[in-house]
Amino acid sequence: MDGTLFLLGQLIIALLTLGVLSSLYYGFSHAFHRLHLPAGQREKLLQFIITGMAFWLAILAVLAYMGYFYEPKTAFLRLLLAFGLPAAISIFLLFSRFFALTLRVLPIRWLAYFQSCRIVTELSFWMGMKGGYVPVQMTFEWLNYDIIVGITALMAGYVFFSRGRYRRFEGILWNTFGIASLANALIISLFSLPGPYRAFATVPDSAFLTLTPFIWLPGFIFPLALAAHAYSLKELLHPQQRLLRQFLGRREKR
Repeated sequence: MDGTLFLLGQLIIALLTLGVLSSLYYGFSHAFHRLHLPAGQREKLLQFIITGMAFWLAILAVLAYMGYFYEPKTAFLRLLLAFGLPAAISIFLLFSRFFALTLRVLPIRWLAYFQSCRIVTELSFWMGMKGGYVPVQMTFEWLNYDIIVGITALMAGYVFFSRGRYRRFEGILWNTFGIASLANALIISLFSLPGPYRAFATVPDSAFLTLTPFIWLPGFIFPLALAAHAYSLKELLHPQQRLLRQFLGRREKR
């Protein structure tokens, strides 16, 4: 294994995670401002959200450092749990009225642009494969073509939803493809782990995902990518702009 490329991969994922946190802060700040929330309430909500995410990242980092996810017999289930908990919370938020209103004041193209972070993820996997710590099936040289979603995210956000365009059918197709591609990448990653569920006998395996900061991929980046697709689909399948206008109208009259 190339130690220099491994360290570079760690730095890339750490910076990517920081960038995602920054984009989330900006997005929520923009949404809360458009909802006309008082400044004090906006700051408290932003602090609560970002602090909660940072706390989750810290928990993942500490557990990974302690080797919690590295145990071969349980690595599959524990990594699946790391993905499943934030994914479940994200799906639960779909049923929150306030969160639904927050999503509707965000330009839907932002949810598409967010998926461009998968370009960095997939290039880091490819670099890791060259460095000897990422299995080839997790890269676009074999079974994982998730980079296509990252590249087309920039096109989808602009062509489907910018400058007054709202291509509902195309947006649904693209988001559905994005979820399928993400599921494929996650399944390959899980079944490449050492242990009883391993389906790929390639060397190396995907045990690097159990280490800090790579654990933030299945435990944070992947669930957020799934959430962004789910939120986009909800808006595309059930547009309720009248509810939003009524809510904003009541706020402005106060």
